[in-house]
Amino acid sequence: MPLRVGSIAPEFELYDKDGLSYSLQKTKGRKLLVFYKTTCPTCQLTLPFIERLYRLYGNSLSVWAIVQDPKHEVENFAKTYDITFPQLIDYPEYRVSVNYEVEIVPTIYLIDHDKVEFVSHSFVKADLIELNKRLAELSGVEPQDLFMGQRVPELKPG
Repeated sequence: MPLRVGSIAPEFELYDKDGLSYSLQKTKGRKLLVFYKTTCPTCQLTLPFIERLYRLYGNSLSVWAIVQDPKHEVENFAKTYDITFPQLIDYPEYRVSVNYEVEIVPTIYLIDHDKVEFVSHSFVKADLIELNKRLAELSGVEPQDLFMGQRVPELKPG
């Protein structure tokens, strides 16, 4: 069973494609984690919207992707989808994915201190709207239109 709101987020340390270390415990403030695979069509739909959240609210939280693919695939995905936030490699052992009990990609967690505040699985438009509102409120700004008039499905299973 995946982590739920109110769960304690397991500590981890992963490295990005450039070898930089990221640790949940050593990073202050809120963290937005998105678990994904580069070949997942639902992830390909979702990640550009996570990038928009990062560009809107990245000054008030850390945004990290936890990627279940090799480094070379991550680099290509980031270039193709213009992803600029850190891509942390959880391949080939999937230690963090297992500890977070990720069953579906994408899975999104908002973590404050060590507690899970928000969870979403797959592409759920209503969840992304809620997350956008919550991050805007936490940042002290008005929420922006996350989808910028783009037509997106209400749901796309992962």
